[in-house]
Amino acid sequence: MDATVADPVIGRLLDGRYTAQERLAVGGMASVYIAHDNRLDRMVALKVMHPNLMHEPDFVARFHREARAVARLNSPRVVQVMDQGAAQTPVGVLNYLVMELVRGRSLRQHLGAQGRLAPYEAIDIMEAVAEALAAAHLAGIIHRDIKPENILLGDDGQVKVADFGLARPITQPTAALTQGVVMGTVGYLAPEQVTHGVADYRSDVYAAGVVLFEMLTGQLPHTGATPMSVAYQSVHSEIPAPSTIVGGVEPELDDLVLRSTARQPDQRPSDGVALLDEVRRVLPFITDPGPAGAAAPYQADYPPAAGLADRYPPTRIEPRPGEDEMDGYLDTPGFTPAPAGRGGGHRAAAGGRGGAPAYGNQASGHRGGGIGGFRPPAWAYAVLAVVVVLILLIVGAKAMLGGGGGAEVPLLTGLTKTDAEAELRSGGLKWTYGTPVHSSTVPKDKVADYSPSGSTKVNPGDTVTIILSLGPEQVAIPNLKGQSQAAAQAKLQSMNLGFAGLRQQPSDDVEKDKIIGTDPQAGTKVDPGTQVTLLVSSGPAARTVPEDLVGKTYDDAKAELEELGFTVQRDIDTSGAFAKDKVVRTSPDPGQQLNPGGTVTLFVSVVAGGGDGSGVMVTVPNLKGKSTEQAQSILQNAGLEADIQNWFFGRKVRSTNPPAGTSVERGTTIHVTMG
Repeated sequence: MDATVADPVIGRLLDGRYTAQERLAVGGMASVYIAHDNRLDRMVALKVMHPNLMHEPDFVARFHREARAVARLNSPRVVQVMDQGAAQTPVGVLNYLVMELVRGRSLRQHLGAQGRLAPYEAIDIMEAVAEALAAAHLAGIIHRDIKPENILLGDDGQVKVADFGLARPITQPTAALTQGVVMGTVGYLAPEQVTHGVADYRSDVYAAGVVLFEMLTGQLPHTGATPMSVAYQSVHSEIPAPSTIVGGVEPELDDLVLRSTARQPDQRPSDGVALLDEVRRVLPFITDPGPAGAAAPYQADYPPAAGLADRYPPTRIEPRPGEDEMDGYLDTPGFTPAPAGRGGGHRAAAGGRGGAPAYGNQASGHRGGGIGGFRPPAWAYAVLAVVVVLILLIVGAKAMLGGGGGAEVPLLTGLTKTDAEAELRSGGLKWTYGTPVHSSTVPKDKVADYSPSGSTKVNPGDTVTIILSLGPEQVAIPNLKGQSQAAAQAKLQSMNLGFAGLRQQPSDDVEKDKIIGTDPQAGTKVDPGTQVTLLVSSGPAARTVPEDLVGKTYDDAKAELEELGFTVQRDIDTSGAFAKDKVVRTSPDPGQQLNPGGTVTLFVSVVAGGGDGSGVMVTVPNLKGKSTEQAQSILQNAGLEADIQNWFFGRKVRSTNPPAGTSVERGTTIHVTMG
């Protein structure tokens, strides 16, 4: 069965904007989906952190903070971060990143299809990776997870590096190498990461060198039955030159691999900028099967990297429980590998090689010939000297002024005010409070953010700005009147509100089965996730047949019934109980319940005479057993006329018409039968 069937993110709308459509990959920290940005009508990659991590405030805060750091990288070689957020959903808070969707495949997939790459294609990809690392290292960001899974080859020929700074380790106090790092990742770890657990720019350089070795040979330099055996080899064994494994590898490429993967960090290029410089020095020596192009002098696109390693100290890393092999943020069908060119020659200048994708920086030309053929002009040495002097002055001034490092900002996210102040006080730091912010992950009145961030080196006595949480930002219950039940439930879900159920109520103005309103009422401000009951119309409410219709004219009674929504029919009454054209009785009887649209029959008198026309109603008295004189007296006192009918010389009242208890108009003639 397709794993996406049970995925609670598929089909869900996050923050009313992003709809996850298809899962691309799952890693130890997050899953990646193809999603639609409904606001800008575009496809994006949606990286959603696993819900079980949402209760780790420091981890969530670091996830968002590093996402913002990556968003500052303005490099075409980096998969761009476009948005981040935390959406309240029925399955919990989903922390997510929105990234550009790269159409193509990962280098891992490409190597799986090709086995190994031609040197010219490998160096093209290596140049792009070095450009990405140069941009990141200049911004103070260490990747920590360079490997083929995180190098994306777009259908348009562009190479991009993914997961910059996001694959942060998850601390596990008992984690060992075999538990914390899987085979595919340990092969790219630098020796210092294995032995000391620290990573700096040179660790990224080492991983890039291993990737270059793998592209050239189709295999990792160190293999073993367990991650521990692979790690042991990386610490104790040098990586061999690629040419000792396969043929056709230029000596300059061998040297680049060996320098990048030196066991001692200080023997490698110092950072991505230095690596890019060395890659571009090697480019003129790589044989290109396409037509030869005119060579141009080499020029570095990045300034010298002196001082980067000093400005940004090594970052301690710990083993993680799994790797985020996202292959990713990409859609893989349709990728076409670079076709093999024909003929000999060297790397072309600005136009690129015939038939090869634009993996490298094609705008850069390169000088042909050997290494000795490259001789920078004299002015380049002068510029370099000025840059070095400026860097030394900056570093020296920082050292003289204290430069930080005497104290470290503690981790404060999720702490109460009291606990946060105690942490800062114990570290010799001061604090102030900024404007509180809403947070869907940090409870109210606890630390949502702070600046400088945790683990930052500062001077004793420096001030940390604390931002407290206001709790989740409340949302207003929407007005759903007149909507269908399905549309109303979808609206609640899009606003991160829960559905508590349905409650039926009668309504005169809302169609049956449509929404009348909500509980709580529309406009009420509530927390995300609040359960909302939908009030559904059961149709108009039943009405009561009025009790004041008897004795009224037909027209008046009919108008009153129609105003209540009833249908009126007319029938006749010959009892003579009322004057002509007056209502004698109704069906159903007065006081009965009837749905709107139901029929009420009015029985109207058609006998002349009847009452006196006053409209005053009286009740026919009970005359049974009375004498003629008694009956006449009682009727007269009631305002009624008597019509005595004596059968067989009877002396007592046998019956009356209308019968006793009937309500009739004053002056009505009561027919009395004696017997």
